[in-house]
Amino acid sequence: MKKLLLASLITSASFAASADVVTFDDSSFNLTAGSKVVFDFIDFDTDKANVTQTDSDNNGNITVNEAFSEEGVTDIVNFKMGTTQLGVDAAYEVFYKYAFSGIATTTDVNGKRTLDVTFNAGTSGLYVDTANVGNGVLDGGTQIASLGLNEGGCSIDITPGPLQNKGFCGLDLNLNFSAGYFFDQNGVDLSTTANAKSATLIVTVQDILGLNFDYPVVGGTQNFQIQHDGNMTFNVPEPASVAILGLGLLGFAGARRSKA
Repeated sequence: MKKLLLASLITSASFAASADVVTFDDSSFNLTAGSKVVFDFIDFDTDKANVTQTDSDNNGNITVNEAFSEEGVTDIVNFKMGTTQLGVDAAYEVFYKYAFSGIATTTDVNGKRTLDVTFNAGTSGLYVDTANVGNGVLDGGTQIASLGLNEGGCSIDITPGPLQNKGFCGLDLNLNFSAGYFFDQNGVDLSTTANAKSATLIVTVQDILGLNFDYPVVGGTQNFQIQHDGNMTFNVPEPASVAILGLGLLGFAGARRSKA
């Protein structure tokens, strides 16, 4: 089930243009009245997540049901609208801060060894930072959205060879906006809408740094890093769209009754 979810999330990354269009009001950060960014896609810079993995089955090596947690911070390099890159205003930086945990398992099938991670808990958020802009570091900042984990996972090829330590992660996140920053196409503040909002996070794993198949001691832990980049899209249903759909269905039902 998790692998089916992962595959569907990875596939959805190819259709960024179908993501919902959102307006980010950044005027409080760049001090330009009425400044806004209209986008449907967020592109993150490459970062290194810090990972802790535990020998939960007490056999001294990576096999099944190993406790896995990762955390990190990456900055946004682009807001996009379709294929158009909008960049980020030079007056501020936008960061995605995350911490997720779950279970890691290695599988061997036809000579291919895979590290599969199923996430079961985690929180994350989007932050805008106006202090020391350009240093690539989140210096406090203002949280503009919070994102919690619905479900997700990773599949990473750890077989020695050209594809070693490469793979993908897909996470389905619930989404809550802080007031006054994000708006739908009708100009409604998305922090005030009751419809469930979500985000899809797609991550490309580029390398694993410092991973050992054997733990220092049985039942011990090891720390390593995963280098990756990623992108995010929002799903923000609009009340007007739902109402229009409802009217269309009513009209369809009326037409059927007339024919009858």
